[in-house]
Amino acid sequence: MEARAREVARQAPGWEDGTMDGGNGGKTWWVYMISCRGGKIYTGTAIDPEARYEAHRAGKGAAFTRANPPVALLRCVPFPNRSEACRAEAALKKMHREEKISWARE
Repeated sequence: MEARAREVARQAPGWEDGTMDGGNGGKTWWVYMISCRGGKIYTGTAIDPEARYEAHRAGKGAAFTRANPPVALLRCVPFPNRSEACRAEAALKKMHREEKISWARE
């Protein structure tokens, strides 16, 4: 599964040259991974992952992060559009914990 998430990320248009526009008005979508209290891991998508992380920390994010407060933003990976980001997020969510931690450390 880890290879699938990496494959999805690397196939995204603009990944190599950093343009990341993808034809969606210049908005880059991000897949982000958060370490939560109790050792849990949360994965999500956002246009501004730092602001989204702060929303999670403030208790205004997902129900999961309200129940398992965030400890650290582990990794953010850019994608050219929401569709690609959601595909990568789905691949990450299917991974085992050890694979997710390995992906976050890349």
